[in-house]
Amino acid sequence: MILFHIRRSLKDLIGHATLILFPLILIFFFDYLYKTIDIQTGMEVEGQQRLALLVIGFALTFQIYGAALSFETLAADFYSPMHDRLFASPVEGRSLVLSVLLSGTVVSFLQSLVIVLFSFIVLGASIPSLFVVLVILLVSVLFNQLLGTVLLFLVGTSKAANVVTTIYGSVVPMLVGLYFPLPDSALFRVIRLYGTPMSLANTASIRAMEGDYGSMALVMLPIAVIVVLLFVSLKPLVRRIEV
Repeated sequence: MILFHIRRSLKDLIGHATLILFPLILIFFFDYLYKTIDIQTGMEVEGQQRLALLVIGFALTFQIYGAALSFETLAADFYSPMHDRLFASPVEGRSLVLSVLLSGTVVSFLQSLVIVLFSFIVLGASIPSLFVVLVILLVSVLFNQLLGTVLLFLVGTSKAANVVTTIYGSVVPMLVGLYFPLPDSALFRVIRLYGTPMSLANTASIRAMEGDYGSMALVMLPIAVIVVLLFVSLKPLVRRIEV
């Protein structure tokens, strides 16, 4: 069933191409901008580390939008005439949801992997502890897929879920300092490093590249807890739409 949903997801070639090409264009643009103009990125880093964090930052950002592909699939199945046919079959609703979730996680992670490897090979990005950083990206993908799914089941329509996702995906990269420097204060420093799940994943990636795996694990702990809570919340939400 997972392979079926992966093949189904891959039919949207334009959507997947956009989620790969657009972040690569932004990485190239912002790296060129910071090299050409004497300004600091909001993440307060320079040189190769700046490029590495641009790669990670935009990979994390577009994982948020990648979740929309999954919950639109779920909306087509559960909030349409397809609903009755699906629940008349012997397959449990939760199994269907988990299949879409896992396939969405695989596809979204592959998108992030392409972004990272292209930046590594073509743009010359240097990412220490690459394997650990990829694990962090995978956990972030899972979080975003779960968040999008839970959001859909709470609001009941893909249109409303898309609006919330778009707002969330527009705001959180700013709070990380991906686009421009944030005010130089203790409050904004805490927000930049720990204020959102994306901030936590971004900070964990920095700690991994620095070789500080203890701090990395501590930073990732809240995301792991949220992932578990979102996963647990799926059962009553799916049961509600099965009726």
